[in-house]
Amino acid sequence: MLFVVDMQNDFVDQKRGLMAVPGGEEIVPGILERIKTAEEARETIVYTLNDHHEMEEDPRNQEEKDWGHELYGPLKEALKGHVAVKKGYYAVYPEKLMEALKNAGKDHLGMDRIELVGVDTAVCVLSNAVVLRNLYPDAKIIIHTDLTRAKEDELGRKALDVMKGLSMEVL
Repeated sequence: MLFVVDMQNDFVDQKRGLMAVPGGEEIVPGILERIKTAEEARETIVYTLNDHHEMEEDPRNQEEKDWGHELYGPLKEALKGHVAVKKGYYAVYPEKLMEALKNAGKDHLGMDRIELVGVDTAVCVLSNAVVLRNLYPDAKIIIHTDLTRAKEDELGRKALDVMKGLSMEVL
């Protein structure tokens, strides 16, 4: 399974994104390539949508907020038809992930390989990796460092160390 984390305008677009992660735009071509490879291999592709509508400090109008929640640029088209899972705060709720996979007709049992890409390494990538580790304790979980970015480099490196400590493969 390819698991794409929070590649929405608010986190990727460096000019207009409310919570843009530095370098988020840079990883888009690599993620697009990985999606294409996953499709060719008939892998399940899941992507998260961070639901951050109710932020008090967000001064934008509704149209701008809606834009911020949309998938970034070419990812919008590339992820069409794949499994979307809304999440609150940092990670997907296990039951919502299972329901989304089931509704999409995807086998959610026996996942033996899960690859994570996206933003923010130190927050949402880490949180979702932990959820996936608990749901699929025997799966090989892989974090692609060239396809993830963190708001703060030092925290991103520490998060990668934590994931290594949780028996995840960091490439």
